Amino acid sequence: MPHLVTHRPRLTNLRSDDETDNSHQAWETFSAFSYELGGVMFVIGSVCFFPALSSYLALGDGLFIAGSVLYLLVTGHELLEVHKYWRLHDTATFANRIEFVAAWSYVLGSVMFVVGSVFFLPAVDMIAPGAWLFIVGSALFFIGGLVNILQVVEAPSLIYMQLFNFTVALFVIGSALFAEASIPYLWHLGTTAQRQMSTFDAAQYVFGSVLFLVGGMAIFYRKLVRNRLETFCHARGLGTMFISALQSEIHDKARLVPRITEKGSKRAE
Repeated sequence: MPHLVTHRPRLTNLRSDDETDNSHQAWETFSAFSYELGGVMFVIGSVCFFPALSSYLALGDGLFIAGSVLYLLVTGHELLEVHKYWRLHDTATFANRIEFVAAWSYVLGSVMFVVGSVFFLPAVDMIAPGAWLFIVGSALFFIGGLVNILQVVEAPSLIYMQLFNFTVALFVIGSALFAEASIPYLWHLGTTAQRQMSTFDAAQYVFGSVLFLVGGMAIFYRKLVRNRLETFCHARGLGTMFISALQSEIHDKARLVPRITEKGSKRAE
């Protein structure tokens, strides 16, 4: 499942308001590993949805429930962190509105997946409502990803911006695959067609889950890149905002061009 991607300092330890507190790093690492564990659960659970492994369907549903609950805890924690950060930095800017919309989309989508996974259990057997919850939840993840990507201009470096685009793209594509794979559960097909469609749906769930897992790994890698970038820039007294650096470079070039023009004019004389 997607979860919030942001370039600003994180206050992931909800009991500390100090942005330099090392405990925030520990919480970010724990969140990243939790997300990756949830991704592994979704991959294995999706494999159990193949018709050839129908005897493991209950196991697959159970893994989806566990993974969804884990994602809900991660996204819920991030939502609290967003509210905390912008309460301490009360700016009412476009940036915090983006984060509020994305964080709420991810939390509500995770809730949909938890309930939807329960509906898919063989003992419950509420397939159609479960499919609708998966579709709505996937749509919320998709919307959250599209909103989240508006923050790309705040990236602190080129590689960080590339990782940001890569991560959000994985989440958006994975969400679209989950929504598409859930739609056929609303249809009533013949036995042969149903088996073929179930195989296709399971393959999409597997692929989408792999994208979510890789996205979680990319977020952890972005965290390492950000730490190295901040250490490098602070040691040399440099700024860490990529856009600010570009603006400075453009400004320097703007001042350089008149000088070159002026020298050329003098030579011509």
